[in-house]
Amino acid sequence: MNKTISREELQKLESFIGYGKPNAEIIFFGLEEAGGGIENLKTRLSISDYEYLDCRRFHLDHLIHKNPYKLHSEDENAMVNFQPVWKFMSYIMLKLENRSDQEIFKNNSQLLRNYQNNYLGAKSEKGKTLLTEIYPIPCSSLKHWGTKSESYTNLIPYYKDKKTYKKEVLPKRFKAFNNLMDSNNFQAQTIICYGKSHWSSFKTFFKELNVEFDKFELSKPCEKGSLSNGTSIYLLPFLGNGQVSYDFLNELVKEIKQVSYAT
Repeated sequence: MNKTISREELQKLESFIGYGKPNAEIIFFGLEEAGGGIENLKTRLSISDYEYLDCRRFHLDHLIHKNPYKLHSEDENAMVNFQPVWKFMSYIMLKLENRSDQEIFKNNSQLLRNYQNNYLGAKSEKGKTLLTEIYPIPCSSLKHWGTKSESYTNLIPYYKDKKTYKKEVLPKRFKAFNNLMDSNNFQAQTIICYGKSHWSSFKTFFKELNVEFDKFELSKPCEKGSLSNGTSIYLLPFLGNGQVSYDFLNELVKEIKQVSYAT
């Protein structure tokens, strides 16, 4: 990759929707993917079909130096380490399939690990989820335009800082997701937005789709809205860092089943 990426390359990076597929049953919506760096972006630009990626294949094929999947076995069910956010997403999906905690956690949580490893964010027919973010270019933290050691300012000079990037990319993201939600592919009955400190960003985003949120009490404060087609949208605490418990997720699953998820 050249020292400065072209506008065409930038357009490609910003076209990334997420891990999974457009006809997912459940969409997990974050603010911004962690990680990033020049080599990471170079890898992403080398992928021809970039708009939707298979989560497992992307990390195994392209981020071998650091990824959550076990690489030393050809066994698709090989033991993997948990990525904290993905673990809770996988738990939600298994509970929506009516799997018991006894099944999920037995044998060192093998079923839970297997879901994270082979089903979460999968593009294949077995995948039911889409993992996406408001902002499409990964950064090491919410405050960095790049990583602690690699600024994107020279690499992507079209945005002088992260504030400018977020302001200018947001209308493009509105358009991309509006196109998805208006398409025949869109089948999601539930969208789960996570991270309470990001709620204002989610509200701003979905306001463009005429969504209003109301307070919704589980064992922790949440908020809920819906798209015009009836798709339910939940604003939750962050999925990780001790912000949610399995009891809380069971309350959420019960609500989703009652309102918007066809079992």
